[in-house]
Amino acid sequence: MSASGHNAMKCPHCGSRCHTTKTRQVTELYREVTLACKNPNCLHVFVAEMTAIKTLRQSLIPKPEIKLACSTMLPSASPV
Repeated sequence: MSASGHNAMKCPHCGSRCHTTKTRQVTELYREVTLACKNPNCLHVFVAEMTAIKTLRQSLIPKPEIKLACSTMLPSASPV
């Protein structure tokens, strides 16, 4: 997803933009996303994976069971 929150994934067949039709949280760190091509001449539907892979800023309310690698440029978390 882009910073604006819109799905930026393109169809692997025709290159057109896709939209999310369904998501399924599999684990705390892994989600399956069903996408559909917007091109009326293609209409491909497929599943993509979304996985949390590293921490950029520590959580202020971390779950002890969640284990993610930390970025080498990790800023310190400060209360907002």
